[in-house]
Amino acid sequence: MKKILFIIILAAFSKLNAQYGKGKMFPDMQAETFTEKPLNLPADTKGKFTIIGMCFDKDAEGDLQTWLNPLVNAYVNKHEGDEAFGVAATADVNFYLMPKFSLINQVFEKGSKRKIKEQTDKGFWPNLMFYTSGLKDYKKTLEIAEVKQPVIFILNKEGKIVHFERGVCNEKKLSAIDDIVNAD
Repeated sequence: MKKILFIIILAAFSKLNAQYGKGKMFPDMQAETFTEKPLNLPADTKGKFTIIGMCFDKDAEGDLQTWLNPLVNAYVNKHEGDEAFGVAATADVNFYLMPKFSLINQVFEKGSKRKIKEQTDKGFWPNLMFYTSGLKDYKKTLEIAEVKQPVIFILNKEGKIVHFERGVCNEKKLSAIDDIVNAD
């Protein structure tokens, strides 16, 4: 009986740990930044920790936007002594956020991209990306169960998912990310 219980607990823990791709290599993704620079993830980001924020549902975009300013302040506009949410970031990381680009938007790709870009500060463009090939396979591969919240993936220098966060950015989540990217 103890063996069966142990196996059930081990299986449940393994499944929980595998959610959101933790421990797996981030799947190959060919995207484009808002500056129209091709971006092949994770190949183009190897050698640095990488933060990738993704929306799998339009309802998650508002929560994803809460990550933009803190991540830019922590990892792009780094100034000695500056803190974002109380986190003094020193790590040199890549980070990209990907808003939901719906199937309807994909049909009218050029116009939709232009409209989204017009509504976005140009200073953020290098850290925002478009991906238009559909996210269904990524949801399956990364075992995304909850699509109403954005997922923030932390990739190690080899492209393996070592941590993830979901939902709205806050001090605790940003601090956890900072601990990981500064531990190396």
